[in-house]
Amino acid sequence: MQIFTLIVFLAVMLTDWLVKTLALPPILRFLPDALSCVVIVYVLFGGVRDRFRLVAPKYWIVFGAMIVVIICGIVNNQSGVGPLLSGARFYLRPVPMFFLPAVMYLNDQDLKRQLKWLLALGLFQVPVAVYQQYVIQSEGRFTGDDVRGTLMDSGILTLFLICTVLILTGMFLRKRIRPLTYWVLFFFLLIPTTINETKVTVIYLPLGLLATLLFGAERGKRLKYFMMACGALVIAGLLFIPIYNFTQRYNPYKNEKDITTFFTSEKALSRYLSSDVGGVGTKKDVRRGDAIVVPFEFLAKDPVRLAFGLGMGAVSPSTLGQNFEGQYYLLFQKFSIISFTFFLLEFGVFGVLLIGVLLWMMFRDTLAVARQDPSFVGVFAVGWTGVVMIFSLDVIYINFHQFPSVTYLYWYFAGLVGAHCVALAKDRVRGRPLSAATRAGSLSAS
Repeated sequence: MQIFTLIVFLAVMLTDWLVKTLALPPILRFLPDALSCVVIVYVLFGGVRDRFRLVAPKYWIVFGAMIVVIICGIVNNQSGVGPLLSGARFYLRPVPMFFLPAVMYLNDQDLKRQLKWLLALGLFQVPVAVYQQYVIQSEGRFTGDDVRGTLMDSGILTLFLICTVLILTGMFLRKRIRPLTYWVLFFFLLIPTTINETKVTVIYLPLGLLATLLFGAERGKRLKYFMMACGALVIAGLLFIPIYNFTQRYNPYKNEKDITTFFTSEKALSRYLSSDVGGVGTKKDVRRGDAIVVPFEFLAKDPVRLAFGLGMGAVSPSTLGQNFEGQYYLLFQKFSIISFTFFLLEFGVFGVLLIGVLLWMMFRDTLAVARQDPSFVGVFAVGWTGVVMIFSLDVIYINFHQFPSVTYLYWYFAGLVGAHCVALAKDRVRGRPLSAATRAGSLSAS
């Protein structure tokens, strides 16, 4: 199953890009979905055998509550089968990856191998992104949105690369990577984020690094690593700002040619977050603030819909034709720019709260493993603290839940950390040393 897991990683990172670049049959875009079906079968057999002993009961409670919310939304809105299937595809296809580490034999060497493959895929993004920026410049275009690497979206590319840097930072803090290697990879992996115009880099990177340093650095050394992080951020800023400004120097569609002006201008920030859209069905450009406020106001007219939403798939797009398109897709198409909008409209306030609880539980498990697990999973969890924080913020920044590249990886590694957290708790109850809880045999036999 180890090789199959690597195949899943390759599929979610490269399939869409290869289909578009090589003009392959569009049906290959469903390869990640097909692989999920295999994972479901494996998880069911392995889980029934081991009674899912490494899946914490709290997750079953939240998943069960989420199913109730989904059913209530479907019944209340009498959702059609087509939109349901389309919505379920986006939300449910990566979930089996969460249970896979709980039923699969995995040791430190296996995890290191997986991370090396992902690092290689991250490094591959750099030449691809540089070439894409070259094409943009040679054609006289002015947007970095087309610098997407193999992930088909500039924001998703930035998210993946920053998360990769955070995992490397955790390894650096635990002395599992040489300082020179770390700093070379740090700046090299961030090259695409400086040329694809994702302003959120200047927010995500500092927050992710500070979270990783705060929870991962040893006592007595936090100030040292904090100063090193500040120095790295200064250098990164000195590189990011002029490169960003250079790509925008002739852009006729942006008033702010200097990114520092953008972040220091209250008017520019206000225009970036909201605009006078007027309500649903607007033809104007919708900002992220509008994508939160307007859908909430729409649902607030009906208390039941506010609680349970319009039903799963109600505002989701579809690659299978109009019969699979959500009933409210066209009405909210302009607003569907962040995942929060989808969660609110399709699952209501209760669904959003449950998603928040799920993210919080994942964060707590990550902290426990990072502080108590002496194995390589504990090293990984140090950097994963920053990743969980970034993903929690990303809910209100980008529409990430429709991209298998990041959702499959997030669910898989969240499941890995959660399984280790349960193993640690079981060993504490049995009075065994914590180091025994993290060995591969413990995960397969607990």
